[in-house]
Amino acid sequence: MDENEQLRRRIRELEIELEDAKNLSLARERLLVANIQELNESYNALRNKVREIRDRDKRIHDVTDMLTRANRLSALGELAASIAHEIKNPLIAIQGFARRIAQAREHEKVEAHAKFIESEAERLSTVLAKLLDFSRVSEPKRECLDLNRLVEDTALFLEHHLTRFKQVDFRIEKDETLATVCGDRVHLQQSLVNLVMNAAQAMPEGGRLVVTTGRRDNTYAFIAVADKGIGIRREDMGKIFESFFTTKREGEGTGLGLSLVKRLVEANGGKIEVESKEGEGSTFTLLLPFNQTSFSDTTK
Repeated sequence: MDENEQLRRRIRELEIELEDAKNLSLARERLLVANIQELNESYNALRNKVREIRDRDKRIHDVTDMLTRANRLSALGELAASIAHEIKNPLIAIQGFARRIAQAREHEKVEAHAKFIESEAERLSTVLAKLLDFSRVSEPKRECLDLNRLVEDTALFLEHHLTRFKQVDFRIEKDETLATVCGDRVHLQQSLVNLVMNAAQAMPEGGRLVVTTGRRDNTYAFIAVADKGIGIRREDMGKIFESFFTTKREGEGTGLGLSLVKRLVEANGGKIEVESKEGEGSTFTLLLPFNQTSFSDTTK
């Protein structure tokens, strides 16, 4: 009897264990079904979200295209307005003095009027040349360049032009150990000329203008142009490289110089930085990588 009782007890225990196992299995199955359902819902929600993001990206892309076209039209309008503004006054002056020459009887007046016409015509030529330079940044011609030599050659060209500025103390400080870089000589000289002339114009009462060459972290070679001029207002710092933006007085600038410099330097794989404090001066730094394998496609 004891053995039979023990056997029945063991059978009941096994039945209970089996029932528990069935219940556990059902619970796991329900949990698995719930998890699968939750995953399906999450998947569907994620798929809908992805669809929404794609639709939103398409709308953003469409709006961006519209804005790009609008900006191009706006830039064309600004360019036309800039050309009209920069050319109008010299043309009016040339017309006026041409009439005076026709009416003048004294040789001295004729000569004075002719010189004024020549001066205004030269101003027109400069404006048009800057506009053409800005609109046609040529593909960079890659060659190994000694930046120290480039600065010296550019300084020789600038020597005569700087004489028309009052008491500008022009100096060059070179890093004689500087390695060569790859770039377009004409692009970089054009950029340097623009920066130096801007620096001279920023010092109406004269001051020190220093062009420095050097290296930064063995990654970049640099040419820095520093002046002790009027500096740039903080609120203008974010706009100085925009086309047609200028802080110069009317008739003294087109607002294309710094924008052109930025395009030229970036076309050669480099970048430009600026530090300035109003009333104390500015420093513009052209950075060019030592080991450059390709140019950017900013000219395309």
